[in-house]
Amino acid sequence: MAARLERLAYYSRANIRLESLLVIADILAVSQRNNSRDQITGSLVYSDATFFQVVEGGREDLDRLVRRLERDPRHGEIIVVSRTEVTDRIFPDWSMTVPRLSPDLAAKMMATVAAAHASPAAAIELLRQLSVEDGVHPEDWEEPAVRPVTA
Repeated sequence: MAARLERLAYYSRANIRLESLLVIADILAVSQRNNSRDQITGSLVYSDATFFQVVEGGREDLDRLVRRLERDPRHGEIIVVSRTEVTDRIFPDWSMTVPRLSPDLAAKMMATVAAAHASPAAAIELLRQLSVEDGVHPEDWEEPAVRPVTA
């Protein structure tokens, strides 16, 4: 019998400064590696020292993810705002995606994080829209071609 699919949404306080692109790239790389291994898909957004993430996968895989997050020094005060059984993924193709870092998206990112507190369903939909329209999807990046150097 196949594992039931669940969608989990949480927010947490960032215990690190998020201004550095290297910090975000590290979070994305580690998340992508772990999530690919565990067949978890999802998206992450942050604003005003708060992460908001939606992930989808099997119950046991999501439980392991939450335990990893609780041990991760970059996260504090993790609050699960929604956990439901679902039939389909809304982030089916991405082990992890984040909206592009740009001033144009700052208001949308802030609204998504703010909605996580009051209306998790609205925040999930906002994050889905951001991810589809403006997301950075590492799985879509092509490996650069290796070309021989000619003299």
